[in-house]
Amino acid sequence: MRVRFLYLSLPFLFLIFLLCPPRLAAQEWKNPYETQYATVYYLKESDLNVFTRNIGRGLQFFGESQEKNPMLAKNRVDSIVERVKRILDMYPPNLHFKIYIYPTHRGLSLKYLAMGSFEKSPIAFYDHKTRAIYLSLSDTTDGVLAHEIAHAVINFFFPVPPPARMQEILAQYADKHLWGD
Repeated sequence: MRVRFLYLSLPFLFLIFLLCPPRLAAQEWKNPYETQYATVYYLKESDLNVFTRNIGRGLQFFGESQEKNPMLAKNRVDSIVERVKRILDMYPPNLHFKIYIYPTHRGLSLKYLAMGSFEKSPIAFYDHKTRAIYLSLSDTTDGVLAHEIAHAVINFFFPVPPPARMQEILAQYADKHLWGD
């Protein structure tokens, strides 16, 4: 039985290595971009610019850009965190997590697979073990980020994280009510 498993898993592992270019296997993250609540990792400066633009709905001002205002991404991320904490009425002490921005969904899917999940990769996810949000740049919106931040807030707030379904309900609530008053 063990030999049979080995024969089945070796071709699968070989396929993963074939599909995973070295650059994606070992990401070369830029210097981290620090906010009050998060450390944001990205591959290219343009990725941070697109990320900032994507999470700007509800916060956008005419002509504002990351190039003109280097603090813009920090302000937007921290503003979304503050809104999510207020929506959930959860204010965990020492809240700090990582955000990894993958330029493509394929890169995110490979990370999801590398973390041991063989299901279809979501467009973004929060991993409590690494205290990190992983997202695909092409699918990122302020609502998607708020949803994942809600998972981080919930996991930091409770000493023992609640069941996944309960977290999902709360995260969907935060996403839905992000800009509602």
